[in-house]
Amino acid sequence: MGLPIFVKQMALRAGAIFVVKLLGFAARIPLFRLLDSEGIGLYQIAYSFYGLALTVISGGFPTALALTTAQDRRKGWQLYKTATLLLASIGGALAWLCYQIAPLLARWLGHSDLEMAVRYIAPALFLVPLLFLLRSFLQGLEHYGPIAWSELTEQIVRLSVMLLLVSLWIPSGLGRAVGGAVMGASAGALIAFLLLLAILFFRRKSLGLSRHPDAAAGPADNRIRLFLYSALSISAARLIVPVSDFLEALIIPYRLQQAGMSASEAASTFGQIAGVAATIVYMPTLLTSALAFTLAAKITSDWQNKEVSRFLHRSQAAIHIGCLWGIGSAWILFHYSAELSLLVFSEDSASTPVRYMFLAPLFSGVQQLTTVILWASGNKKTPLSGLIAGCICSAALHFALLGIPGFAYAGAAIGILSLELVSALWNLTVIFKLKSSFPRHWFPIWKTAGLVLLCLLGSSLNGWLIDPLPIAEPVRSIVSLFFLYSLVLLYILLTYRMTREITK
Repeated sequence: MGLPIFVKQMALRAGAIFVVKLLGFAARIPLFRLLDSEGIGLYQIAYSFYGLALTVISGGFPTALALTTAQDRRKGWQLYKTATLLLASIGGALAWLCYQIAPLLARWLGHSDLEMAVRYIAPALFLVPLLFLLRSFLQGLEHYGPIAWSELTEQIVRLSVMLLLVSLWIPSGLGRAVGGAVMGASAGALIAFLLLLAILFFRRKSLGLSRHPDAAAGPADNRIRLFLYSALSISAARLIVPVSDFLEALIIPYRLQQAGMSASEAASTFGQIAGVAATIVYMPTLLTSALAFTLAAKITSDWQNKEVSRFLHRSQAAIHIGCLWGIGSAWILFHYSAELSLLVFSEDSASTPVRYMFLAPLFSGVQQLTTVILWASGNKKTPLSGLIAGCICSAALHFALLGIPGFAYAGAAIGILSLELVSALWNLTVIFKLKSSFPRHWFPIWKTAGLVLLCLLGSSLNGWLIDPLPIAEPVRSIVSLFFLYSLVLLYILLTYRMTREITK
């Protein structure tokens, strides 16, 4: 008996994200050594600006298109063409403006060395929204193979160009090297977009896209109006996280300097927090991201077809899996923070912020899954309200705590985690109203207790079986982490019977 299609799709999605993240991790090691903490800090500031600008341009159009296409592929095809023209116009105009006023933006971001980075990131503001839109259309069609190949291609090109240019330009100065680092985004997006266009052209018949696919029922004006409303609602929610990241890039270095650090030390500390520790602690969320990605189209279809029982069953199962994976990952991050820091960046400077941020996989995973569930049910306001509340809380905590001397890592971690926690709890308060409809309790208490016992046992077995092996320290760390994460994943698969709970 073969695996259910949902499990295959999620495995494909998780595998693609894992490979992409693994490549990103591998590239971060030489990038960190080339740029050092200060350069990584500047790189993160540039990318926070890029993320904000990118969200302003693309907003919720990709997600709204995926949900619309999942309901009606012909309607989705028509709206894809309309949205492509719109985003191409907006992205092109903002990319040109960004390039022209790069010196002003660099000063506004607080560091003159960011001018080249702002200039070189401008082409990506035109290319990446178009790439996101095409991927979302294919997501709505549940064609995950082309999406995975495009993501892998984009990452390989992006990282290759990034490392090549940083290596060539680092003798010319830190600012130019950071500019080369961000230029990889444009190169990767261009190649991936051309790849997907070719796939779409050659598979247009198998995708059900005839020469006259616009015969969707209902007035066109009404369809576009509903699509725009959905896109703008999701855009507002999508915008909050980049705004929060951007505020972190402004507030954290500024308040660290007020606490007594120099500009260089503040940029270096921000690089360790946002560029190193955050990279490590958010790595486990690849599984919840894959789960949310593959679940979106299915639960949207359930809700649209009024199959409420299956919608609730799948939603609850997803939340349970996200909680269990987050708790297991948090345990590993807390107890093996030094090993992870040494393994990834060959120094333990990130072990302290990693330990402070160990709950990130749990909070972020629940936030991702609950947001997708609410969006699929047509509730766009609750995720937006939760993110706004979380952003305000995060900014306030950053400003209040980072001014305290010696409180840099703890203050930054509290501020970053508060955004995820407040947003997740906000979403759950609405989902709890459906609690009476759920077939079981809303939280897997006994399974969580079993997971904690398994983590304790796994740590003991790890010390007895793996630590004594006569192998190099990096290899021992890899084996230990792989062993522990495999135990957590196997526990979830066996005790929760994931293939039955979500696919039934």
